Amino acid sequence: MNSQKNSDLHMHSTASDGGYSPSELMRKCKENGLEIVALTDHDTVDGIEEALLAGKELGIKVIPGIEFSTKHKGKSVHILGYGFDWKNKELREFLSTQKELRRERLDTMIEKFDLVGVKLSPESVLKHVDGGSVGRPHVAKALIEGGYVETVAEAFDRFLAEGKPCYVEKSKEMTVKEAIDWIHQTGGLAIVAHPVYYDFDQDIVEWVHELGLDGIEIYHRDHNEEAIKRFESLCDQIELNQQKTLLRTGGSDFHHEDYGRVPQPLGITRLSNALASEMIEKQTKSDS
Repeated sequence: MNSQKNSDLHMHSTASDGGYSPSELMRKCKENGLEIVALTDHDTVDGIEEALLAGKELGIKVIPGIEFSTKHKGKSVHILGYGFDWKNKELREFLSTQKELRRERLDTMIEKFDLVGVKLSPESVLKHVDGGSVGRPHVAKALIEGGYVETVAEAFDRFLAEGKPCYVEKSKEMTVKEAIDWIHQTGGLAIVAHPVYYDFDQDIVEWVHELGLDGIEIYHRDHNEEAIKRFESLCDQIELNQQKTLLRTGGSDFHHEDYGRVPQPLGITRLSNALASEMIEKQTKSDS
């Protein structure tokens, strides 16, 4: 099994900004021949229990995950956490606060839309959230329904991306250190997500050395061959200089086939089962 590429360690459900419930998502994973997966919803663990139960029924290994949103040098940086104690009381209280901040952010966005002549109500957005954390893709769906845009990509290009008229920063952004600390304090492994978005290669070196970052998401739908070689080389460099083995992870960053800035089929980027199992083994050792 380990020589096959049937693992996908980056995907989202309706608990954050995905298009399928956790159990529906696990069924799609089964249909796509995936054997080891991780649910990594944004700033929430609300979908993990449902995903674990569905995975057990379907014979899929499900790793508890999360994708923390942080800010570093004025840029958004996402930190993935794997195998942590997702039931930890302090963590869940913190995430509940983050959820409230996202809701407050929505109100500010709606005020900005009003200034540019776009009439949205909180209800028109929240009906797409399904009890999870509200995010910009939910706003994009409301814009499509309201006839203001035709696609999610257009919604981001015209209104929602950083620098656009209706973009709103979160009122209190996490730091990279805070995200890594939460993951480690709850027994998990911390990975920097899709690093091609940031151009922070030297910072990643420092995060490994100073903050204990455990690995890099090398394989991602937005990483071409050049990017993959770049981050494989970065891993080699860090391992040589710091005498530390890094985890090399990857996944499709799936939300929905038609629900995202670009079409993104589930499993379009797959990780070898060997690398996925390496992470599970490291997690097991850290727990013992």
